[in-house]
Amino acid sequence: MAARAQEVMKKYLSGGYNCSQSIISGYCDLFGLDEKTAFKLSEGFGMGMGGFLDECGAVTGTFMVLGLANSDGLLEKGTTKHDTYRKVKEMGEAFQSHFDTMMCGELMAKEKALKAAASAQELEEAKGKKLICVECVRWAAQYLDQALGLQDEK
Repeated sequence: MAARAQEVMKKYLSGGYNCSQSIISGYCDLFGLDEKTAFKLSEGFGMGMGGFLDECGAVTGTFMVLGLANSDGLLEKGTTKHDTYRKVKEMGEAFQSHFDTMMCGELMAKEKALKAAASAQELEEAKGKKLICVECVRWAAQYLDQALGLQDEK
């Protein structure tokens, strides 16, 4: 796992960051966004959009990072929206292909089976976080490392 993805996991497992916050906070510096603002901006996206168990927070955090990476930032007539939508859709389809869903509630339904199959070491490494959430954040961070060309970052 690249250094950037490892840092995302460290933030997530620290207990202070939700899934969305850990993703955007792990990459915000690349785009001139300070971590505190990124943390505050993404706070309501955890637990599937503020506890609604809708779109996974790791997914929404990744969507925000892809927007930061791709948008031209032109307020009047931006030229990058369709390309950003394409990149977001590609990520969403890849996540859905890997996990069978992007919905937090459906992902959470997999937790019982994951816990039953997990080793004591895996449970300890999750530091009380749901195993499915750990997997979603790890997958999203690794996806971003690759999409942003950071997989070789040390």
